[in-house]
Amino acid sequence: MDKFLIKELKCIIDEIHGYDYISKVKYVILLVCNELYRSNHGTLLKDNPLFKEYHRFDLGKGKTENQIARLIEENANNIDISSFYPAFLYENLLTAKEKKTLGQVYTPFEIIDKMINQVFEIKKVDENTRILDPSCGGGYFLVEMYKHIRKTHPEIPEKHIVEKMLYGFDIDDFSIFLSKMGLVFHTGFDYGKFNINKRDFLVDDLNTGEFDIIIGNPPYIGHKNAKADYRSLVAQKYHDVYYDKADISYCFFMKGKEVLKSDGIIAFITSRYFMEALYARKLRNFLKENCHIVTLIDYQGDTAFKKTGVSPAIIILSNIRNKNTFTYVKKGRDGFEPYEYKQDKLKDSGWIILKDEEEKLFEKIDGIANTYIKDICTIKQGIITGLDMAFIVTEDVIEKYKIENFLLRKWIKNSNISKKSIKYNNLYLIYSDIIHDEKDCPNAINYLSTYKDKLMNRRECKKGYRKWYELQWGRNKSDYENPKIIFPFKSKSNNFYYDRDAYFCSADIYLMNNFKKGLALDYLLAYLNSEIFEFYLKCQAKKVGNDIYEYYPNKLNNLKIYMPQENIAENFSPLENISIEIWLKKVFNIDEGEVNIIKNYL
Repeated sequence: MDKFLIKELKCIIDEIHGYDYISKVKYVILLVCNELYRSNHGTLLKDNPLFKEYHRFDLGKGKTENQIARLIEENANNIDISSFYPAFLYENLLTAKEKKTLGQVYTPFEIIDKMINQVFEIKKVDENTRILDPSCGGGYFLVEMYKHIRKTHPEIPEKHIVEKMLYGFDIDDFSIFLSKMGLVFHTGFDYGKFNINKRDFLVDDLNTGEFDIIIGNPPYIGHKNAKADYRSLVAQKYHDVYYDKADISYCFFMKGKEVLKSDGIIAFITSRYFMEALYARKLRNFLKENCHIVTLIDYQGDTAFKKTGVSPAIIILSNIRNKNTFTYVKKGRDGFEPYEYKQDKLKDSGWIILKDEEEKLFEKIDGIANTYIKDICTIKQGIITGLDMAFIVTEDVIEKYKIENFLLRKWIKNSNISKKSIKYNNLYLIYSDIIHDEKDCPNAINYLSTYKDKLMNRRECKKGYRKWYELQWGRNKSDYENPKIIFPFKSKSNNFYYDRDAYFCSADIYLMNNFKKGLALDYLLAYLNSEIFEFYLKCQAKKVGNDIYEYYPNKLNNLKIYMPQENIAENFSPLENISIEIWLKKVFNIDEGEVNIIKNYL
């Protein structure tokens, strides 16, 4: 549907009263489908046994029904029923807020097409092939699979494809409706059996070796968003891949393997985070030991999905272990680049997949580096105020409210930091954790009281952990008052800065302190900002956006640097007249070819 029709439908939705927004959207979509179905088949949707569960909706001639009927009739020439996706309409009518609430992420068509084409190249499809989408959502995969089979195998009857080859499960009633309707419009069928059912793929019993192809987009459900009893259930059933803070999506791989035929194929698009996440260790081991990885397409931080922040990976697995190599396709600055990698080289601790020349260089640096960062310092997160608009103030606000000076600390965020300087914006933090009695700071309390309702509504205040005027997590102020190395949590390049000016930092900044005795901070700082260390870090760091990397303490702590044994670290002067880059090239024996490899990562 074009933008005009979607805009008109949103206006109709706004006029409906007495229901929440999601319910109104669902009802309008049902009405649209009903009118399109009537125009194509001459009967009402409710008369089709496929949709008997929707008889509870009034499909009569009320105000909304008439509005929809008139809108569809007036724009009949602009609607191609044979290519209409109810799920697409659903996706475009929901606001960002509702999408987040539902946790539904629809896969872009170009990715679906890529996945199906690759599966068809690997797996021969005939009339006996059984294909399952275990979390079918709006039915995109099912419809596109139908279209591909019709195109590549015209000898297979359409009815046979729908009734004998395609299967879909979902735990959501409306998703089942959207999937069925998608097939109805694209096939033209108003009869027959659709194997699309409300089932929990992870919990319900299925026959072992039932499907030839399992394809789809498993839901990303972290431990915080999954109910405790459900987490407990899947932890028992899928303990080989799921534990502690793992994602529910990991279980889809194990269950998929169980119901896959001996020569079957799994093709999932999922968050690339499983390649490096701490709690995906069991999953990585399971995939490596029990499947043949045919292809792994790594989007390398590119979100691919609109407005989700999720960087995906497409992984295609086979039950046939006939070779050790797989094709790794890495998205870089110049597009997708494929190369072969040996499956047995994958490590349970994290999948670092590099070209041969990159891997050799990485291993050389890793082998010569002799000291873990966790052994020479402590890394801590910055301050969480719980309400920045209250605690972060300008000089004008300070002057207006006469806020007590001893409470004020210079405040910086992620974007203020570079390796050479701090771009200070003259903002201050009210460090209210040092207020022992409200009477001692009447001006600050007077100002903060303008936000009192919001401050008291913070989780820690509700639970009695914090006083209403205190910072949510103020940390230890001495960590900020003493010299420290600070760096942004997310950045395109290494930006470690030696702070001697007692900046207080937001939670998107991390700091290093509690340095090992005798360690020269000038040496450490120069090393952390060096090109060699940046290459070494980026080979294994989580990429979270276009050329943006995550500088997470768990990762940094387990990286190694080179600490000289001849006390150079205690006295930086021998290096003052020599570039750290030149010196480190000698330490690691870096040649010109390796310099070019490093430059490609900067």
